Order: sequence, then structure tokens, then C-alpha cells
Amino acid sequence: MSKSPDQQPKGKTIDGFTRRKEQSKEEIRKAARDLFSQFGVDKVSIVDIARKANVSQATIYNNFGSKEALTREFVTTAVEHLVNRVQEVLIPEKPYREKMAAFIQFLSAIMTYERSSVAVDPIFTSSLDLQNDPEIKKIRLTAQEKMTTVMLTLIQEGKKQRQVNPDLSEEALRIYFAMFMDVFTNPKLQHQFSRHPNLVQELGALMIYGLSGQNK
Repeated sequence: MSKSPDQQPKGKTIDGFTRRKEQSKEEIRKAARDLFSQFGVDKVSIVDIARKANVSQATIYNNFGSKEALTREFVTTAVEHLVNRVQEVLIPEKPYREKMAAFIQFLSAIMTYERSSVAVDPIFTSSLDLQNDPEIKKIRLTAQEKMTTVMLTLIQEGKKQRQVNPDLSEEALRIYFAMFMDVFTNPKLQHQFSRHPNLVQELGALMIYGLSGQNK
């Protein structure tokens, strides 16, 4: 004799509900991630995300609360991915200057991609609203601190290889890297890259060789 719905084991019903809810949340995340990457955060609405994920707007609000919450998840994932990519470029056993050149090439590739695509990499976003969000500011600052730590480690390698002035203090280097990264994260400077395609390479040359221009 089959059991009535009231007699069904409650654990299985809860597990099934939880599984469907998590699947729905993941579909919403994926839809938001795809749309944000393709069109930029500012141009995507909850309506767009709901349509792509094939859910109601209410489902999105019930699961995430707001578009801002989805944006924060997207930015967190994106900046973690970016930091990991930087580490992959800088960690391999290579001479200091080869690593630095690879790092500058990596940044140049990112900026070139942004100029040719409507997608917006959130750590280099030109959106003032997105940059002014307190939570996203915190995410970005944490990512930049991780990148600075990686760069400082590389500079120590450069000092050992006598490619970097050994008298440079960590304090000075931190300030320098903060200013260098600001070029890529400051919305007011973003438009300069479209007018000057070689700007990243020139800034990289300044970082590697200094104002002397000695690159031999």
C-alpha cells in the first residue's frame, strides 16, 4: 500500500527542495555571469537575468535579495580569477625581466580585450557606481593587496638577480605599485587606453627599466 504525501519521509522532501533551490540559484548565477561578461553590469537588469535563467524575478529576489548581491558574487569570482592568472604568470622559474615582461604583456592583453569588447572586467571597470559600492571596493582592495604582495615577491627576486635597486624600501614599492595599478582601475584614466594603444607597454617599460630607458 502506498504512503500518503503526509506519510512520506520528510528528509527526502527537504533534500529534493534544497537540491532544486540550489540548482535554480546556480542557473541564476550563470545567467548573471554570462550577461555581465557580455554586456557589462550596468546594462543588465533583473528582467534580463530572469529571462535568461528561465525563472521569475521574484525567484531572484528571494534567493539573492538584489542585483547588487549578484554583482558582488560576480566581482568576487572575477577578481579571484584575475589574481590567480597573475600568479600563474609570475610564479614560474624564469629570470626577473622575463617575468616582468610577461606581466606587462598580460595587462596589455586585458586592456586590448576591453577596447575590442563590450564586456567589462570588474577589476578594471569604468563604472563609477560599481566602483563606489562599499562591498565591491573592499573586494577590489583585497585583490589589489594580493597582487601587490605577488609583485613585491617578484621584486625581491629582481634584487637578488641585481636587476632592481637593492636600496628601494618596501614602503616605497607599495606606494609605487598602488599608483601603477590605479592607472588600470581609475575610471578617469580608462579612456586614455583607447586613445593610446601602446600606453600599457610604455608604462611597463618605465616599471622595468626606469626613466633611463636602458633596456639591455
